[in-house]
Amino acid sequence: MIRVAVLMTVFNRKLLTIRCLENFEKAAKNTPDINYDIYILDDGSTDGTGNVLKTLFPNVKVIEGDGSYFWCRGMVKVWSEASKFDYDAYILLNNDSYIFDFALEELISSSKEKNHQSIISGAFRSEFYNVSTYGGKLKGQALTLIPDGTLQKIELLNGNLVLVPKVIYDKIGMLDPLFHHSIGDYDYGLRAIKNKFMVVLTKRYVGTCELHDSIQICYDSKKALFSRFKNFYSPLGDNPFQRFYFLNRHYSFFKAISAFFVTHLYVFFPGLLNWYEKLKNNKTV
Repeated sequence: MIRVAVLMTVFNRKLLTIRCLENFEKAAKNTPDINYDIYILDDGSTDGTGNVLKTLFPNVKVIEGDGSYFWCRGMVKVWSEASKFDYDAYILLNNDSYIFDFALEELISSSKEKNHQSIISGAFRSEFYNVSTYGGKLKGQALTLIPDGTLQKIELLNGNLVLVPKVIYDKIGMLDPLFHHSIGDYDYGLRAIKNKFMVVLTKRYVGTCELHDSIQICYDSKKALFSRFKNFYSPLGDNPFQRFYFLNRHYSFFKAISAFFVTHLYVFFPGLLNWYEKLKNNKTV
């Protein structure tokens, strides 16, 4: 029997959260050797998410947020609560990720195969298109890896459905709260690798999740310059200071400082980013 803490952060989108939890419970019923507790940070939802969770899922531990946490810091908050108890592993789960009935068994069997010494990231595909959406990729590659029946090594980890064994948590801790919303999952996987652990992708798809919008507001030429910069420095934007911290930690100071100036240039002139993306895509064809 493996005892796990399931960690989630939600903000509105209560119907997505309900579907996500219903799918999780179905998968748990098909995994007899799992014992779990679910911790959810409701980060100031205004659509009644918190009350719905308490009514439909009374065993879920709901922690109230004030709207300032966002994804990464919200996950740090619930992880901190869960870490007060003794768990064999932690599972990170996004509420827009819908797992299959065998998903948890796939995570656990993969972890066993790696002697519970590796992070296991679930591979996701679109529900409507034949395309991989999340799971992980390698540095320098734009495309998400496609599961191939083996536990492939990945470097850039997506936090849709991730199993972190206790031995890894004991060594490197939880997500870095410096990251407000995004990048924290990438950072966590790379930190694990630096500490001699592996990060691997499941052998098959474990669920469906749709890709998020590819164009951020800060790089959208249809938005006013003020709106672009406001988003750029916001938790939901491509925050240049957090990106600098990430790139300097895992790549190089030169790459970090270059990205700092280039991303500012893209905010001023979004057309440059569009031109660069087209040029990059033409090179890969």
